[in-house]
Order: sequence, then C-alpha cells, then structure tokens
Amino acid sequence: MTYTQFLAAGALLLAAPLALAQGDVKQGQALFSTQCGFCHSLDAGKNLMGPSLHGVFDRASAQAPAFTYSAALQGARLKWDDANLEQWLTNPASLVPGNMMMFAGQADAQSRQHLIAYLKSLK
Repeated sequence: MTYTQFLAAGALLLAAPLALAQGDVKQGQALFSTQCGFCHSLDAGKNLMGPSLHGVFDRASAQAPAFTYSAALQGARLKWDDANLEQWLTNPASLVPGNMMMFAGQADAQSRQHLIAYLKSLK
C-alpha cells in the first residue's frame, strides 16, 4: 500500500462514523411504523403502552405527561440526545436496567440512525 492509498483509506475510516451519524428521516419513519408504532404514539399527549414520542428529542427521560414510568426510568435522569437514544435503541436494558420497555434493541447501527433522525423531526 502506498502512502497516498494509506491516507485515502484513513480518510474513509474517519468519514464512516460521520456518514453513519446521518440517518434518513423517511427510512426512520418506515422503521418506526413497523417497530415502534404499536406501543408509541406520535401525537402529543397520546400515550399507548409506551409514552408519546412527540417532541422526545432533547427532552428529559420519564417526562411524557400522564404516563406512568418505571422507577428505573424515573431515576435514570437522562436527556434523549443522540448518544442516549443510540444506547437506548441498541439495548434499553443495558442503558436503564429494570426499565419496562419490551424492546430488546435494534441491532443494525444504520437503522438506529434512521430512527434517531425521525425522532428528531417530531416537534
């Protein structure tokens, strides 16, 4: 491998996380419909089995009005930002042990980024 090829490969490796961090809202919407929509509403104030996710991005955890959260999630004191949503969508039980979410996690990193992009759009 030449020095130029080495630099090009390094640049691609550095750019990969940036590309991954940019999810697609439309793909996130489709994923939400098939994976999340059964338990979570997108309407403000309309809770289902899970809390409404309207305006969830940058909101403090356990703050949807009129929803009863687990003690674990109430005590977590998280902010639903990129990093915490990434961890939550990867494995909710590892981020907040004892939470009541019946979702094991989304294994695909790009799908998680799509979901996060969609959740950011719900204002």
